[in-house]
Amino acid sequence: MNDTPLYGPFENSTLSFSLSTEHVTQNSTTNPIDELLNSVGPWLWKTVSIVFIVFGLAGNLLTVLVFRQIGVSKRPTLFFLFILAITDSVVLLTGLLRYWILHAFQFDIRALSDAGCKINVFLLYFSMQYSSWILVFVCIERIIKTYFPLHFIRIVTFRRVSLSLIILFVILFCINVQFLWTFGINTYTEGKCNSISPEIYAFHDYVFANIDFAVLSAAPLLIMSVCNVFLFIALTRIKRERARMMHDIVFRRTQHVGVKLTKMLLVCTVYFLIATVPVSVYFVVYPYYRYIFDTENDTHSVVVMEVARAPTYLMQYSNYSVNFYLYSLTNSKFWRNLRIVVCGFHKGIKHQRNSVFTLKPQTPTSIAAVSATSVEADFSSGFETRASSSQINSVVE
Repeated sequence: MNDTPLYGPFENSTLSFSLSTEHVTQNSTTNPIDELLNSVGPWLWKTVSIVFIVFGLAGNLLTVLVFRQIGVSKRPTLFFLFILAITDSVVLLTGLLRYWILHAFQFDIRALSDAGCKINVFLLYFSMQYSSWILVFVCIERIIKTYFPLHFIRIVTFRRVSLSLIILFVILFCINVQFLWTFGINTYTEGKCNSISPEIYAFHDYVFANIDFAVLSAAPLLIMSVCNVFLFIALTRIKRERARMMHDIVFRRTQHVGVKLTKMLLVCTVYFLIATVPVSVYFVVYPYYRYIFDTENDTHSVVVMEVARAPTYLMQYSNYSVNFYLYSLTNSKFWRNLRIVVCGFHKGIKHQRNSVFTLKPQTPTSIAAVSATSVEADFSSGFETRASSSQINSVVE
């Protein structure tokens, strides 16, 4: 007896699905409200997802070109964000593009072959987690640069950044490689790309969904939140140092730097929270409530759960489409280099590094404070990552 679940195995935050609306449609009543709700999800997938795909891929491509224009080989932050743009593009191509094709043409590209099913599932799951942890590494790098500016060059090197990304790659590969033999197309899956046995289906739905929540969302969010608290404390201290070191007019001119950096970090963290936590929580609780609703034949509750599926998925995928636009809005150097890449406006686009502020006589303590200030300022003005001796003796725009 084929006891394949009605709702395709392993429908967690990353991997689903096998047209779930079919089951709802076949078992729903003629309730017009349920019929209306049942049409919302497919409409959202057909319309919103293609927008995210087009703008996300275009933005990620421009991000890669801009960072190449600036140069990534000696700038750890840029290298992190360069890899992030590539990883986000993989997510959009392996995940969101599949959903759009599935709903627009009722065709699942995963069902083309058993090998294609395994590779698609593995790449999607791996790339989503890789993207989350690259953001964690960026936050940690910011902490080191803010709190240890004089040692930053020695601690954060291009070699160590590359090694950290390789180690992360290996760890996440080991976590997700099981999909290469636990997912596939066989008699049990009825020709669909799903868990290949009832036991594996139960493991995916009730165990791995929680691992997904921890690795993809919970742990990265916790670490980034803690990093942002420490960054906020550091920026507050730097603002007080500015007030003691600089003339009032200079202080008013430069205090926006701390606000700008804090705003960027908070926006990224909050958006990460909004985009990833709801869908992760949804698919942690989903198997339990879906079983209850199926047992009780509560078709209306099933329809409501399906309506919630589409917006939570799309919100998650938006996280892989917006970074380019956040960079453009919050970083002037990125915007200037974007103009070079897109329009070729080389003339008149120069780095303004000539203004020197008048400082009060410096003590060893104030010298260190100026160094911290300049490090923070150069991040918000342009993703710079190398402190120099001139940064210790002057504050530049």
